[in-house]
Amino acid sequence: MRRNNKLRWVLVIAAIISSLYYLYPTIEFESMNQEQKDELHLKGKLEDLQKKVIKRGLDLQGGMYLVLEVDLVNLFEQLAENKDDAFNQFVEKLKAREAETPDANFFTLLDKLINTEDIKLNRYYSARKRDDKTINEFLSEQSEDGIDKTLEILRNRIDQFGVSEPNIQKIGRKRIIIELPGVHDIERAKELIGKTALLEFKLLKDNETVNAVLKRINDHLKYKRDKIAGTTLDTTAGESTAASDESKAAREDSTVTLADLFGGEIETDTAAGSIGGDSLLVDKQTLEETPFYAVLADLRAVGGEIGVPENNLNAVKKILSLPEIKKLLPKDSEFIWANEPEFVGNMNYYELYLVKKDAELTGSVITNANVNIGGGYNPTTAGRPEVSMEMNREGSRIWSRVTGANIDNRIAIVMDNKVMSAPVVRSKIPNGQSVIEGMGDMAEAQDLAIVLRAGALPAPVDIIEERTVGPSLGADSVRKGSISAVIGLALVMFFMFIYYRFSGVVSVAALLLNILFIMAILAGFHATLTLPGLAGIILTFGMAVDANVLIFERIREELKTGKTIRAAIDSGYARAFTTIFDANLTTFLTAIVLYQFGTGPIRGFAVTLAIGIICSMFTAIVFTRLIFDFITDKYSLKSLSI
Repeated sequence: MRRNNKLRWVLVIAAIISSLYYLYPTIEFESMNQEQKDELHLKGKLEDLQKKVIKRGLDLQGGMYLVLEVDLVNLFEQLAENKDDAFNQFVEKLKAREAETPDANFFTLLDKLINTEDIKLNRYYSARKRDDKTINEFLSEQSEDGIDKTLEILRNRIDQFGVSEPNIQKIGRKRIIIELPGVHDIERAKELIGKTALLEFKLLKDNETVNAVLKRINDHLKYKRDKIAGTTLDTTAGESTAASDESKAAREDSTVTLADLFGGEIETDTAAGSIGGDSLLVDKQTLEETPFYAVLADLRAVGGEIGVPENNLNAVKKILSLPEIKKLLPKDSEFIWANEPEFVGNMNYYELYLVKKDAELTGSVITNANVNIGGGYNPTTAGRPEVSMEMNREGSRIWSRVTGANIDNRIAIVMDNKVMSAPVVRSKIPNGQSVIEGMGDMAEAQDLAIVLRAGALPAPVDIIEERTVGPSLGADSVRKGSISAVIGLALVMFFMFIYYRFSGVVSVAALLLNILFIMAILAGFHATLTLPGLAGIILTFGMAVDANVLIFERIREELKTGKTIRAAIDSGYARAFTTIFDANLTTFLTAIVLYQFGTGPIRGFAVTLAIGIICSMFTAIVFTRLIFDFITDKYSLKSLSI
């Protein structure tokens, strides 16, 4: 009895046409040379084409692989209230414990340390929870939420960075894996990913307060220096070659060490790569009476703040980090450094700002951020990139109040504890719009805009593992993978031709159609092809003909019993179907398990394996049956070449 195969033919033809439609962009893109791609890019059409092609994974086109770890100690510290010296000491001990056992559960370490130190957390988290148990539960929930938020923010940043098909996933309770295929500007990507992006607006202290603080520091250091064995300075060393001719004319410079200047108890950081070191550039005229002023430069005459020559940067940082010096500052104040040095008089100076500790406003109110080119007649901003920001209603209200109350005062725009710019408030700003200046180039401004739009990370992230795959290695993987696929396909085809003759030709046609369908599905779902995925496709070659082998052997058995060709074909397909379905179902379930519990590479293998199983079932059972039905209906066969 003849079967009505019209619907099946329509289904197969529609599948072939759809596959060619989805694969055409990939074929077109891969056949283009670099000049054609550049030309298409200028027309603005290359990006649209790239969205439709089969993406290559990290191992096939190169890129970077990172393992990040969220700093839960920092998050624990941020959530606390009413911090005191006891809490700060507890945090330092917690950091030390985690450094000793980095793979241990953070909350297990926290519980042990709480019992050891006998500290009451409700003193620092009283506004949220009352007893230690509920506080621990609260902190655990906040850490989970913080990691999920970090994951989402990183995903938003990377999407705006322009990476095609990144792989971002959480591993364990505090680690995140990021794979960025096609990224070759490694340092920029790491900077974008690792930036905490904590934006704060802080008021600068007035000049009177700044001068008083500097005087207290200078008097303390002078007293300390004179007290230690009556130190006598030797300033006969050669003049610093870093000083310009103008600087030499204006002042008599000499080089001394920090130990000589302020006594042997203070040491500088002379590690390789540090800015400055043990050799300090000082003003000889002010050295004896005002030792601290000697290592500084007053830039307020040129519109700046207190400046520190690049040679003296580490020395001043060391001085300001001393506990006795920190006590000389007003309790509501802190020193913050500029993001980039200023070039004044042929020398680099790092500006130092004394600001209020508490921020007037944070970046949480930012709703949008865009990059512009500065205008006007100011040479420090004209023609340079800047980031304009928009705030939500609450932020606009606060910003209007703050700017209205501080006209002619300066507000520091602080990003990750670095001052990006410190403009003077000329008038009240009621619309919540502000501008960040001080970016070195357009890429830095674009990255800053990205992190502001995506949001600040709830806690810092540390890069604990980094791997880079070069594009040449990826190209080599593609070449070897392609060669192995061709060899595997050729061997399967050769075996089927020799052993099953014409029926083998039918199975090979089904195999080629199977490959077409697999690649089309990958293109249609904008999937990323990885090296394990390529291995899954190659494995499918053998699995695709396995079903036909079962069917052909069943048909052979039926022919030996004396059945007609038509009856043998019908019986062969019917008897083999159950075996084929069971075998492919178990393999398909295995692929699902691999995808559910596996990581990136294993998932790639599982996806292509699952797709290959579905396609091979369709081509081996439906397509080959259509071919046999067509031949037996068209011709009166006396024997079957099988």
